[in-house]
Amino acid sequence: MEAVLTSNRRTSRLAALLFFTVCVTASTWGLSYVPSKIFVPKDAAATARNLLSNEFLFRTGILSHFVSTIAFAIMILMFYRIFRPVDKLLSRIMITSVLVQVPVVFVLELFKITALMILNGGVLSTLEITQKHEASYLLLRMHGYGIVTSQFFWGLCFIPFGMLVYRSGFIPRIFGVLLMITGIGYVADMCTFVLLERHDYLLLKPFIIYSFMGGGLTMLWFLIKGVRNPSAIVSDKKTSIIV
Repeated sequence: MEAVLTSNRRTSRLAALLFFTVCVTASTWGLSYVPSKIFVPKDAAATARNLLSNEFLFRTGILSHFVSTIAFAIMILMFYRIFRPVDKLLSRIMITSVLVQVPVVFVLELFKITALMILNGGVLSTLEITQKHEASYLLLRMHGYGIVTSQFFWGLCFIPFGMLVYRSGFIPRIFGVLLMITGIGYVADMCTFVLLERHDYLLLKPFIIYSFMGGGLTMLWFLIKGVRNPSAIVSDKKTSIIV
């Protein structure tokens, strides 16, 4: 039992370390910083100029998204190993949601690669310059919409993940609640964007930001504390009641 607990503690810390060093860093670079330097809303020509003048930066964004997606899947696989004995069905739902997202992300990144090929003349070379700009801009918009809608799978991952944390007793149950709120935040963000094409409707954006912070705090606990023995927690509670 002690060997299993030690192994789970080490695995949870490695998973959390992977989350902070790869998932957060790579996704922030590929999904936030790079698009801010390339994409100009409602201006296909300016977006095309930015892309061509920052082609290497654009390519690093594509690569970083691949890396962050694979790293996130590996991280969830590590947590699957820990929480599978708690509830096999919830664990399978958690891991399936992530594995389904991997090919979706790879297809979405093909949109960006195709947009670059169009501007470089690799495909559709007979199009006029304006048409190339519009075609590449459309592909980048499709990529953006696809990333937002793929958050549905992130929500389907974090909700069962939170339930597993809550039931297991491996860490304080409040973190299980925070993970479930994070999952709900992802789903709410996706639904709001698709239905209303805005994130701030009825002050929803602050809720989403704080819910994402809850997921980060949970990973921080895993990184620092790891997991604990739930049977020991139960024994401590029984002892305190007797006393």
